[in-house]
Amino acid sequence: MAHNIVVLDQCFSTLPPLNFDCTVTHFTSSKPDQVSYRIKHATIVVTTDTRITRANILFAKNLRLVAANGTGTDIVDKAALIERGVAMCHVPAATTESVSEHALALYYGLRRKLREMHQATLQGRAWEARDGKSLRRQGFGQSPRVNRDETMVVIGYGHLGKGIAILGEALNMRVLIAERKDACQIRPGRVPFEQCLRQGTVFMIAAPLTEATHGMIGTPELTAMNSTALVVNVGRGSIIDDMALVDALRRDGIGGAAVDVYREEPATRANSLLLDPSIPNLLLSPHVGFVSQRTIETVRAAQKANLEAFVAGVMINTVVPPGKGWDGCCARKLDAQLDYTQPILGTNIMSINSG
Repeated sequence: MAHNIVVLDQCFSTLPPLNFDCTVTHFTSSKPDQVSYRIKHATIVVTTDTRITRANILFAKNLRLVAANGTGTDIVDKAALIERGVAMCHVPAATTESVSEHALALYYGLRRKLREMHQATLQGRAWEARDGKSLRRQGFGQSPRVNRDETMVVIGYGHLGKGIAILGEALNMRVLIAERKDACQIRPGRVPFEQCLRQGTVFMIAAPLTEATHGMIGTPELTAMNSTALVVNVGRGSIIDDMALVDALRRDGIGGAAVDVYREEPATRANSLLLDPSIPNLLLSPHVGFVSQRTIETVRAAQKANLEAFVAGVMINTVVPPGKGWDGCCARKLDAQLDYTQPILGTNIMSINSG
């Protein structure tokens, strides 16, 4: 059989050539009301940011595999996949370096107030004196810490959390790995969650979104933090209670926050409390932590391996295993070892659409 592959969005790039017979339709983006129609006849669907609901999955009668272009998989209704016997794979750790570095960039932007200093310098006000001090000093409020005076708390210690911790240690910060909230036992190398809240000066949120992490950081947790603490969220938007975060920033309950992920994406002023320019000490970026040349190369190679392995009857990077009776959905069967040096059989790029 020839596979019908639909790529719902292109945050990274087009699929690389594949070694099985298939037709590929690329969309640069897909709105919620377009998804069902676009994947109606698909056997394989690739998504980066586009949400795939139960209704979408039930509508796609030929669907065999959903391939996520990243580590996070919360945008896909996995219960519906299991019900239908549809498999799912992802690309773990492909964005770790890029997102880890972006988290540190956000941290330094906050700590050194780069946005405010940039604006003051452009306006020619940076050297103005007020109460005997120039704006260069006053703009910081309390003078910022240096790395060795920071206690970085990493919340979520998967690939991303480990990547951030490595950078923190390399930068001479004290790094604490938070145990899971409300954990009964403290694992070696971890620090109780509540203790981390009291000791941390910068909090790196790197956890996946699960029932346990949804709303994990709210008013009680923010209140327990040092009033100069910085919170950087590169995990998932719904881990932090937006209303609680805005309140903490407005009352100077914490020193600042930086966010690259949102409760609903694309984030707009209609669906996110954070997109309010009057909120002080808040630095935002539009979920771009993953963007790097290395990420693009890694994702393309990993997605090629995922799809070709699935068609060969060998699931890798599995999130949801295939249902009973799965035979690999093969366009052609391969031997136990995939040989990516063989000529490409016939990937036909059917169309590239803008909407």
